[in-house]
Amino acid sequence: MERVDLQLKEGEVHVYLTHEDNREWACAECGVLCPLYDHQPERQWRHLDTCQYRTILHAEPPRSQCPEHGVRVVKLSWAEASSRFTALFEGLAIEWLKHASQKAVGEQLRLSWDEIHGIMERAVERGLARRQAEEIPYLGVDEKAFRKGHKYLTLVNDLTRSRVLYVAEDREQSSLDGFWPTITAEQQASIEAVALDMWDPYVASVRGHLPKAEEKMVFDKFHIAKHLGEAVDRVRRRENKVLKAEGDERLKGTKYDWLRNPASMEGEQKREFAELSVRACGPRNLMKIT
Repeated sequence: MERVDLQLKEGEVHVYLTHEDNREWACAECGVLCPLYDHQPERQWRHLDTCQYRTILHAEPPRSQCPEHGVRVVKLSWAEASSRFTALFEGLAIEWLKHASQKAVGEQLRLSWDEIHGIMERAVERGLARRQAEEIPYLGVDEKAFRKGHKYLTLVNDLTRSRVLYVAEDREQSSLDGFWPTITAEQQASIEAVALDMWDPYVASVRGHLPKAEEKMVFDKFHIAKHLGEAVDRVRRRENKVLKAEGDERLKGTKYDWLRNPASMEGEQKREFAELSVRACGPRNLMKIT
C-alpha cells in the first residue's frame, strides 16, 4: 500500500497500491515467472465500503514479458481482468442477489443496472467454467412466464443436483433444440428420463434429439389430470345435451362432481355419485372418454 486518501466531502476512501521492486511476475497465460515489462495506466476498483464510505482501490497493473506469450498483464489477486470491482465486493453482491432482485441490490450498493448485471454475468461465467461434464440421468423441462404479454423462457434443469442447465427465450421447439448441443454424447447417453408437460414443441424436440425418447419422457401428473378432466367434462356435456332433449336434467350442475377426486368424497357422496354415473352414462358412454 502506498497511501490512503480520505475524501470526507465525497464520502469516499481511496487506497493507492504499489508493489515491491525487482519482482518476477507469473505469465497470465502459462504461469511461468517472467521479468517486469512495464505498467498499465492507473485503474480503479470499487471495494467493500469502509465505515459506510465508498472505498476505491487504485493501482497500475504490471505487465510481464513471457518468452512464449510476449507481454501480458499479470493476473491480479483482488479482481478479474474485466471487472471494475474487487472479488470481495462482487462476492457480496452475488450473495445479496440470492435474496433480492437486481434493482434492489443495485440500489443498496449504489450500482447501475449495467454494473449489477455485469457482476451477475461474470458469476455465471465462473460457474459454467467450473462445471464438469457429469452424468445427468434425470432432466426437467419447463416454461416460465415473465413480464406481460405472454413472454416465456424455456428452462432445463438437472433434477439430481437441483440446478439450472440451460435457459432460452420463448417456448418453441427451437428453444429446447438449442439445449442438446450443449451436452456431450456421453451425457446424452446417461439420460434415463425427461420430465415435461404435454407441450407439443417440447415433446417434438425430445423426440428429435434423444434416442428411445418415447420410453424416457415422463409427463407431469398435473397435465395428465388436466387432460383427463377435460375429456370427462366433454363427455358430460355431450351426455347432458342428449338427456336434456329427453327432458332429463340429472346432469345439470354436476360438472365439478365429475372432476372431484373420489378419495375426497364421503360415504353418501360416493354412493350418490356412483348411482349418477351408472344411470346417466352407463358403461357404453363412459368408454367414449378414451
